[in-house]
Amino acid sequence: MGAKQRLYLSMILVTILLFAILEWLAGNLSHSLALRSDAWHMVADGGAIMLALSANWLARLTFRSKLPGNPRFDMMAAAFNGFGLLLMAGLILVEAISHLRQPPEQILSIPMLITASIGLLINLIGASLLHGNIEDNLNVRGAFLHMLADLASSVGVIISAIAVYAFQCFWLDGVVSILIALFIARSALPLIQGSLEQWNQKSLAQEQDLLLPQIGRTNLKDLIVDKSE
Repeated sequence: MGAKQRLYLSMILVTILLFAILEWLAGNLSHSLALRSDAWHMVADGGAIMLALSANWLARLTFRSKLPGNPRFDMMAAAFNGFGLLLMAGLILVEAISHLRQPPEQILSIPMLITASIGLLINLIGASLLHGNIEDNLNVRGAFLHMLADLASSVGVIISAIAVYAFQCFWLDGVVSILIALFIARSALPLIQGSLEQWNQKSLAQEQDLLLPQIGRTNLKDLIVDKSE
């Protein structure tokens, strides 16, 4: 991860965490579970970015200190992030089902619509900043997937706000919350899979390094003697 990527991630991190607070307050004000769920999704985005930055900092510190071993901070952070997302999706799903059983008597659609529209804009900017760097780092790709999923959930909240305003169908707020939970879970699975695949590839490479003689460093005569004994 280069300095430019770290700068972009830091800028996005500050923006989405501040907006998550605003979105949570707006969700309480408007009685919208979908808006509060999207705020938690924003927090998950922030967590993904913080893990990516922390893993990169630890990896650079390890290489600078010339510590032995092969650091796997990026992969561990990605796996931790993915499982954390699954837990968050489960909690939102449980609350959404309860919300459907007892829908609120009133939802203020205008604050809900304005807040979700701001969230959509933030996610569009964040995804565009990260798009060119998703192939270089697993955690940057994970953060990008978070932004895409949150972008889709922002669209869902906007649709829900319009439907509540036009038709007073408060139950749709719970349905959108369930969809947001599914988006969060869906974004977690590729992240977990990618981290496990890279972990296995690193382990296989290390085993091959132990089995194959290092050219210019390994004495073949010593290997033959060791095998004969």
